[in-house]
Amino acid sequence: MRLTYNRAQGMGSLAHLFIESCRNYADRPLWLTRHEDGFQATTYAQAEKRVACIAEQLAARGVAKGDRVAIMAENSMQWAILDWAILSLGAVTVPIYPTLPAADVGAILNDSGAEIAFGGSPKLVETLASAGSAAEVVPFEELSWLEEPSDLEAWRSKASSLDAKDVATIIYTSGTTGEPKGAVLLHEAFVFLCRTIRTQLPVGPEDRFVSFLPLSHVYERMAGHFLPVACGASIAYARSLKTLAEDIRVAQPTILLTVPRFLESVKSKIEANVPAGFKRKLFEATVRMGKARLANGLKPVGLKGRVLDWLVARKVRERLGGRIRFLVSGGAALPAELAEFYGAFGILILQGYGLTETAPVISVNHPDRSVYQSAGEVLEGIEVKIAEDGEILMRGPSLMVGYYNKPDATSQAIDAEGWFHTGDIGYLEGRRIYITDRKKDILVLANGKNVAPAKIEGILKSQPSIGECMVVGDGSDHISALILPRWEVLAPELRKRGIHPADREQAAQSQWLRDRIRQDIQAANAQLADFEKVKDFRILPDEWTIEGGELTPSMKVKRRVIRERYRDWIEQMR
Repeated sequence: MRLTYNRAQGMGSLAHLFIESCRNYADRPLWLTRHEDGFQATTYAQAEKRVACIAEQLAARGVAKGDRVAIMAENSMQWAILDWAILSLGAVTVPIYPTLPAADVGAILNDSGAEIAFGGSPKLVETLASAGSAAEVVPFEELSWLEEPSDLEAWRSKASSLDAKDVATIIYTSGTTGEPKGAVLLHEAFVFLCRTIRTQLPVGPEDRFVSFLPLSHVYERMAGHFLPVACGASIAYARSLKTLAEDIRVAQPTILLTVPRFLESVKSKIEANVPAGFKRKLFEATVRMGKARLANGLKPVGLKGRVLDWLVARKVRERLGGRIRFLVSGGAALPAELAEFYGAFGILILQGYGLTETAPVISVNHPDRSVYQSAGEVLEGIEVKIAEDGEILMRGPSLMVGYYNKPDATSQAIDAEGWFHTGDIGYLEGRRIYITDRKKDILVLANGKNVAPAKIEGILKSQPSIGECMVVGDGSDHISALILPRWEVLAPELRKRGIHPADREQAAQSQWLRDRIRQDIQAANAQLADFEKVKDFRILPDEWTIEGGELTPSMKVKRRVIRERYRDWIEQMR
């Protein structure tokens, strides 16, 4: 079965966008790959030839318009080349997270009907081969990545003839609330966003991105893959999460796409590495000025602020390469204390909002008028309204066609008037969106009170000792919490008490840690209404990871998994 949705002719396709950028920015660097002495550049002109060459190889394997082609690989220049080549043939890219187990991979391959699946490493090729699908599995190494195309003009002509209403990709949702569903997105959705986002984000040829969030996720695919090409920017590929800090420092990006969980991890490492004594006092003084510095347009406040900027903040910026204009945070709500922490060092974080089904951007803050507590301003050309129950509804050119093979799920998500029901609760101030919670996550206490967990969790995670958490309370007369401590911050104090931080079972049972966590919970409770206050908690020695199944590939907590896994502890706290 080949998937095509040819509707009325409209704006150009992604393939057309790519070809136009390769002509307009021919001699500029597009892809940067790490080598021993730095990053080696592939220009736009070279990139076009490589994409055309891979497209010819795909066509020789029988890939044609409407065919579904899966990619399961870590971020790389090869991932990018393969995606553009698939799109240039009018075929449909089905990205698969490289962390998924074979059973989940098989479900995606079978549901999408992928005819061919490319694996980026021997391990991933093995996963694809054992997934139980009919897809032909091809290792990246079987493709010739550096050859010249036989007929560049013929490829350009065919690729440029594609329509914006053709299907570009099927992206499977990350499954926080149930079975993953394949969102069918048109070329039009991404081309529209590439045009309109630039009215909110001033991005151009002089900018450089670092790609480390999964390209299999719509956020990185849109904002870190399609958007840079649309504006002639360059993309440096991080080698791995282990090398990320060094890769960022060497690449010297101007824009970094990130998620709150990554920002929290970096914050914890920065705090843990500050030595005691005078240097820690300087650091803490810098952090205390974060809110004032944000209110001052990121400029240091007064003489004290300028001194602290030189002694402390400048060094933190240098760890990010020293050229950062702003970070863009998506995937989950950005806690205000994170924005203020980074703001203290002169680093601006722009929060945005969207979903897989909306390709994904609905709103984003502008650098000159950012309100970090908000999810930004709705993009021009997109409509948003708030339903009677507070749910955010959206419609516009970037909305998916529907869920592949799931007409019932599609009709539940998109109503008869074309409004997509996001499942998020929030409100509008003008065109600015504020998100308060997920509709399905709202807790109903025994007394009938509705409680938004995201607000409570955000305040809890702003406390020094609390790294991750999930609050519970459905059917109970109070709110309780599962707590994962911020081990990096607590390690020195644990060692003083003869507790090795690596022995988390022992540490989690220590009375000192319980008292420390309780102290921070009480500080959080002071900011909450009586019915929102956390009355009981459990300290978990575990880590929540993608591989362990507690987190989605976009780093969101799978609440249903956590509830099931810790059912006994949750029952004890009722």
